[in-house]
Amino acid sequence: MVTQTSDQSRPVEIDDDEISLIDLVATLLRHKKLIIGITVGAAIAVLLYAIGSLLLPPEKSYLPNLYSPKAVLLVSESTSGGLSSALAASGLGSLASLAGVSAGGASNGLLAVLIAQSNTTIDELNTEFDFTSRYQITKSVIASTRKAVLENYSASYDEKTRTVAISFEDVDPDFAMRVVNRAVEILDRRFASLGGNKALGQKMLLETKLADVQVSISRAEAEIQKFTTRHGVVSIEALATEQVTVLARLRSELILKDMEIENYEKFSRIDDPVIRRLRGERDSIRAKITELDSGSGGLLPSQQQLPALAFEYSALQRDLLIQMEIFKLLTQQYELAKLNSEGQEPAFQVLEPAEAPDLKSGPSRGMICIVATMAAFFLSVLLAFLLEAVHNIRNDPEAMKKLGGKA
Repeated sequence: MVTQTSDQSRPVEIDDDEISLIDLVATLLRHKKLIIGITVGAAIAVLLYAIGSLLLPPEKSYLPNLYSPKAVLLVSESTSGGLSSALAASGLGSLASLAGVSAGGASNGLLAVLIAQSNTTIDELNTEFDFTSRYQITKSVIASTRKAVLENYSASYDEKTRTVAISFEDVDPDFAMRVVNRAVEILDRRFASLGGNKALGQKMLLETKLADVQVSISRAEAEIQKFTTRHGVVSIEALATEQVTVLARLRSELILKDMEIENYEKFSRIDDPVIRRLRGERDSIRAKITELDSGSGGLLPSQQQLPALAFEYSALQRDLLIQMEIFKLLTQQYELAKLNSEGQEPAFQVLEPAEAPDLKSGPSRGMICIVATMAAFFLSVLLAFLLEAVHNIRNDPEAMKKLGGKA
């Protein structure tokens, strides 16, 4: 008898399971209006929400279109000299190491990302584009502005392609484009100042010096022309060739020494013995030039011993010859620097400058509508089961007794 009772109970359990599955479907069917109503209502609401964000101006919209222009830079890998020593001299070696950049063989790509996202770069961008006012920041202005900019500004390095991508997200595509292109300019300038493009920097400096000397030559020629027009041709004894040669050599050495000091000061400390030595050599050259000009050295006669007109004419002619000699020497230095710069691969090249995009990068309103509708559907199903459970409990006397504390 016991065995028969046990055997008879097993099919009943199977029937109960089958009924439970049917009950699930029945529950959904009984509450189908609720499920459909909530799902359709949520879909309509989120659709109106998305459409409303499009109708408002971008600066007032609660869900504006965002645009992300991007600049792509091709980076060359640096060697263990040049840039690495410049990093160490400028005190950025330890900072680069924290970012995963080795000062002995630094990756220009990782260094570019570090510089692009540095506080110095962000502050310079803020000075030009006034993000503080744009984002209406009033408290902890410096830190809050940096944080707000970095939320929309990004720089990344792809080791496989050796490219750096810089982008900025904003509701105004033209504004975002200008921010990205300005960031690239700042990155280029800071690489040059750290020694990443040392030969190119030397070439540009010589170009500036040559332009200055060319102006001096034109000015000297104009002065001689005025003198000859005013006094006619004057027959004078030419100044000693040695004096012209020595002065030209000393003044060219002085210019080159100034350039050497200017280049070294970019990477040196304030109290640097090398700087003191270079400045001492420059002062010595200036003293020799002063001795030659005044005749106090006793090697060459003073020009004050010459007749007044002869002295004036010879001084003008001497200045012209000196400037031409300086121009010649600097031209030689420029040609050498030009060859070096052509042989040196730049730290990075701009493969693709940022352009104002006409296609938004976000938000995806279609995806928002789909996700919100699906979420509403699942919530409505959950609500249907909860309502069904409450209904079953109310119709179950034993359950109600337990809830009433009478069990």
